[in-house]
Amino acid sequence: MTGDDHAEVVRSEERLHVGTLSVPVERVRVRKVVVTEERTVTVTVRREELRVEREPIAPGDVDQEQLAGPDQDPRVVEMVLHEERVVVEREVVPVERVRVVVDRVTTQQPVEATLSHEEVVVEGDTVDRPAS
Repeated sequence: MTGDDHAEVVRSEERLHVGTLSVPVERVRVRKVVVTEERTVTVTVRREELRVEREPIAPGDVDQEQLAGPDQDPRVVEMVLHEERVVVEREVVPVERVRVVVDRVTTQQPVEATLSHEEVVVEGDTVDRPAS
């Protein structure tokens, strides 16, 4: 056969290639914020108060030397009164660890596309050949 004895065409069709592309969609910033709040705590405090008690003494019941020590003036008595003061301290203690983790979630997403392809149609008159 020679090159004139046949004809040929190349048939083409579209093929679908589907992939993925990673694109940034959101920026997240993690930061700590200090929030202050008022707290009221009730604390019990004690103090000493002076109370004067008077008791009549009959003559001859108490000697003057019994009222004061050997080096003290019997007319002066000293006492020290005490009271409690509230002391406030602040302490920073770690209470929680916060971790931000990126989870990759896989889902299925259908993709629809219209594809074209070529078909070969041979047209022409048929010639009756004599049977040999």
